[in-house]
Amino acid sequence: MRGKSSAIGIIFSEEARRHFRSGGYILFTVGIAVLMVAAVWIVPLITDAIASDAPVPEPGGEVDLGRIGFVDNSGILAEWEGQVPVRYGTLEEGIEAYQRGEIKTLYVVAADYLETGKVEQYAEYNMPWDSNRGDEEAFRWYVLYPQLQARQNSQLSPDLLAQRDQVEEQIAVELSRLNPDLLARLTDPAVFNNYSVANDGNVSAVIPVAQAIGELVVPMVFALLLMFSIIAGVGNMVTSVSEEKETRLVELVITSASPFSIMTGKLLALGAVGLAQAAVWVVIAVFTVPAMFDQIPDAGALTIPAGLAVTILACFITGYFLSTTIAILVGAISPSTREASRTAPTISMIGFVPLWLAGLLINQPDGLITRLLSYIPFTAPTGILVRIGSGGDFTGAEIAAALAGVVLTGLLFLWISGRVFRAAMLMQGQSFTPANLWAALRNAG
Repeated sequence: MRGKSSAIGIIFSEEARRHFRSGGYILFTVGIAVLMVAAVWIVPLITDAIASDAPVPEPGGEVDLGRIGFVDNSGILAEWEGQVPVRYGTLEEGIEAYQRGEIKTLYVVAADYLETGKVEQYAEYNMPWDSNRGDEEAFRWYVLYPQLQARQNSQLSPDLLAQRDQVEEQIAVELSRLNPDLLARLTDPAVFNNYSVANDGNVSAVIPVAQAIGELVVPMVFALLLMFSIIAGVGNMVTSVSEEKETRLVELVITSASPFSIMTGKLLALGAVGLAQAAVWVVIAVFTVPAMFDQIPDAGALTIPAGLAVTILACFITGYFLSTTIAILVGAISPSTREASRTAPTISMIGFVPLWLAGLLINQPDGLITRLLSYIPFTAPTGILVRIGSGGDFTGAEIAAALAGVVLTGLLFLWISGRVFRAAMLMQGQSFTPANLWAALRNAG
């Protein structure tokens, strides 16, 4: 037992050292980490540039305000001719009008509006985040902005306003002394808090856009990174095993270590390499992704739950484990390194299926295809992340069961690899076919 453990340790250390020192591994791991950190500064610069190029809309123009109702708890919005949008006295009255179909969107201006800019928005949301930009812009720039501008002008003398073009600087100085909250609201007339109204009148909060986008994008991105990591790991493992077999080096190794020790050492090494890579990315993402969203105006707050971080790590570990056991088997029974290298990408491509079908899965997060891809062992590691990102109803127990299936499948391939390992070395020069695999399994001692 001690000799077997010693052999596993030696093989593990040699394989891990080779992978950790690989230039491609270092470049990929560090490169992704650097991109995450750089995004904290790059993304806000891009959004600021877009915002600075966007002109502030002038009140007026053809805008359908008849679909909008509002409740003014601040006293900011005065009565005006025509009274469109429709004013309601209370939130309850506005909700009842919404249910009757008199309006499509209801806005409630908070009592502390001038200080905070808070406006509650009640509408129908077909997406898990706010998707009512048209009415938001109409209420912000064609209802709030003119009223704020009128209130601002009321604080200046008519003579000064008559000479506005000539005395803009003087007006700006006087306005800065009058009401800083009013100036802040003119720059940003509304900070919307969104609520979805059901047909029965029930109201539920709509999650902030940053949280919604984060819950979609973060699992998807890590599913993609998992597949890229597996492609690199599987390629290295297949090449390593097939080269050792082709050069007869494995025949020397097997005289002092059992097939189980060789495979276990290789598995543990690649698993440690993959886990280290995933841990670096997850830890950096926990700090950089929320920081990036914090600097985007109106995006809201984003947090990466601890449960999601654990799930990502678990998917990396189990995905690596299953892929590596298959890679060892393919490397062992392939007649040459060249043929093994051609077969390796096929193993990895199976895990891309959930990403290829992401558009379909997002629309059916708990549909039959989505469920199958999140439970079939070969697609489960990425399928779970895609399903989580799609908003599927996936409990911790179900995730654990799916990943347990991945581990059991990996153990099955490990057992098969152990059975055929010695016999496969005698198949030098033969093509990789199911018949050869069955022959090696049947003749294994």
